[in-house]
Amino acid sequence: MAHSRSRETKAPPDQVWKIWSDTSTWAKWNPDVLSVALDGPFASGTTGEMRTKAGGTHRIRLEGVEADHRFRLETAVLPASKFAFQCEVVPVGRGSRISQAIAIGGPLGPVFSVMMGERIASSFVPLLDGLANYAEANASG
Repeated sequence: MAHSRSRETKAPPDQVWKIWSDTSTWAKWNPDVLSVALDGPFASGTTGEMRTKAGGTHRIRLEGVEADHRFRLETAVLPASKFAFQCEVVPVGRGSRISQAIAIGGPLGPVFSVMMGERIASSFVPLLDGLANYAEANASG
């Protein structure tokens, strides 16, 4: 079961993607991220490390990267579980819709999903707002 949030922005999809795929910007617009360091390009299979205010440092892996459209960030935050954050941008009118979802897998995934899935999804609202505002403010005319 995935839990998700989305919002629309005036920023075009390519501008949103430019920011989302540049992990050096994440700490500027995502209120929970302190830093992200990838071990390679923003592409499927690339691993790295993310430091967050709430959860410390976690190893991450990118999967399902479709340039200008979507990617999945996978990490193991709790024992016997895998957190998969699906991030997507699609064109809507003159702007775009940005979405983020979480699916919690692994042996304890269903339990953690019921316990905290919606609470985690609620935390996507400020980060999607931050991404939208940052993309709008940094739109290359």
